Amino acid sequence: MISIQLPPPLAPPPLPLHASASAALNAAGRLITDVALHAVKALTGVAPTQVRVEEDPDWGHVYIVTLDAKASEALRINLELQKMMPGMPVVVEWTGPTDVGDDELLERLVEIAHAGGFRAKAPKGLDAVRDVAEGRDRWPT
Repeated sequence: MISIQLPPPLAPPPLPLHASASAALNAAGRLITDVALHAVKALTGVAPTQVRVEEDPDWGHVYIVTLDAKASEALRINLELQKMMPGMPVVVEWTGPTDVGDDELLERLVEIAHAGGFRAKAPKGLDAVRDVAEGRDRWPT
């Protein structure tokens, strides 16, 4: 188990009373991005290539970290970051080789999602019973 000591987060700049909620959310996003940047640097010893926040209609703010690392290292760091920030979707992209197979990748992604407290979400309109029944009809018994 890796234990790291992060520096205290920087306080967002004070907002004027007339600032919109959007501006406050942007300041919070910048603060969390800064925390993620420091956490990645503490875990890897190097700064990430990029840290950004993207808005997703289903998941809200998604924090995306790009590392110059191989897949196994990026997934390990992704798990540690997700444990540090449960409830906030964290995705680590890697620029190095993919040194894990499909099964291991899936297992690690499930572990990362579980560490963050995330569950799979079915798309709107999904009827699992209908889809399974249709799938059965396609295969001879």
